[in-house]
Order: sequence, then structure tokens, then C-alpha cells
Amino acid sequence: MLYKISELSDLYADACIRDESGELMFLSLYGRDTAIQQLLAAFTLKESCGGLSGFRLTPVNDGDGRSVEQVHVRTPDRLTKFSGRLPRDNLFGNLVHTWIYDTALLKPDRSTKTAWFMLDEPFTPEARPRLLQGIWSSYKTLSPVPLLDSWRDVVIRATHAECVSFLEDSDHPPIGKVTAAKVMLTESFSDDVSRMVQAGMIGLNGEEEAYLEQARSATVMAA
Repeated sequence: MLYKISELSDLYADACIRDESGELMFLSLYGRDTAIQQLLAAFTLKESCGGLSGFRLTPVNDGDGRSVEQVHVRTPDRLTKFSGRLPRDNLFGNLVHTWIYDTALLKPDRSTKTAWFMLDEPFTPEARPRLLQGIWSSYKTLSPVPLLDSWRDVVIRATHAECVSFLEDSDHPPIGKVTAAKVMLTESFSDDVSRMVQAGMIGLNGEEEAYLEQARSATVMAA
């Protein structure tokens, strides 16, 4: 599905990711190069000077405008772009495909223990294993203590409520065929891992397998 940017003509998006406050994190955009440059320039100007602090995305087949999605752009200095020109003989003429994104998507911030993971597919049961693997990779990158891969399911299960934000569940879910998660480890994460080791939930000798089996058995009995 394509979405039209209401504030400027001839600009269309097929995917957008916002953070929990609705701030732009990623936008896949199609249009004339001049129109895209105009949009980027508007982000840097004050609204009193014709600038934009955000924009609206409307599905091209939404006749009554009920499905409008608001996207905020309060910190344009965090955004960068990558562009590629479509073949000139395409159906729509001389168009550019531009990805506008917050640099935080590419580089985990170890000082704040924050990282993002994005998939170029919607959130589905089939996508869940790939999303979890990306989240776990972020855990290992940010963690101040070593983490074994065999601990993944136990650690994520025990900490995801405090450490993982699934954008699909937020007030500003992903738009288009994308999904994303934000990982932000708590200050107590190292202590939490230590407590899991002490409780026999994880360890060097396969303790996590026994713990998961007990958890599965308890779930079956409760059902």
C-alpha cells in the first residue's frame, strides 16, 4: 500500500516507523528529487518560515481521509538519508527512492544501553523468530556482562517487560510492511542476570533447558 504525504504533492511512502512518541525514525519515500529535497529542507525551517514539524500519511485509496497517520519531526538534525534513482523507463517516470532515517537505527548507544532492530516485513507469527533474534543481538551488544546464546529465551522472557518495546503495540505502530523493536536495558540488568544464575534459571551446564521445561509443564497444567 502507498501513502501520500499530505503537505507536499507527488510524494509517496510505502513504509514508516515512529518511536513511542510518534517521532520519525524511518521513512521509505518515492517522488521527484526536487520534491524530496523540498521536504527535507522544510524539516529544518521554523513553521513560521514555511517549515514542517511533521507530516501526515494518508493511504492513496482512502477517499474519506479517516486513516490519516501523523508523523512528528521534532529533531531533524538526527535524520540522514540514502537515495537511489529508479530506472527511467519505469511506469511513473523519473523517480527517486529515498530512505530517511534516524541514525540511532544503525548504531546502538552503549551509554544509554539503547538499540533498535527493524525488519522489512510486517509483524506476523512467521516473523517473530527473526525479530527475537534481532532483539537478542541487541541484548548481547548492550549488556555489560557476557550472555550465552542458550540463555536467550529465559533472559528475554524474564526482562522483556522492562527492556523491550514492540512498536507494534505502541500508540504509533509501524506503517507498511515493516516492524521494529526498541531495546533499552535497565540499570539493574547485570544484577538481574546474576539473580537468574543464582536461581538456577540459566548457567553453564544447561540449567536454562530444565527451567524452560518446568515453565512449559506449569503452563500445560494451568491450562
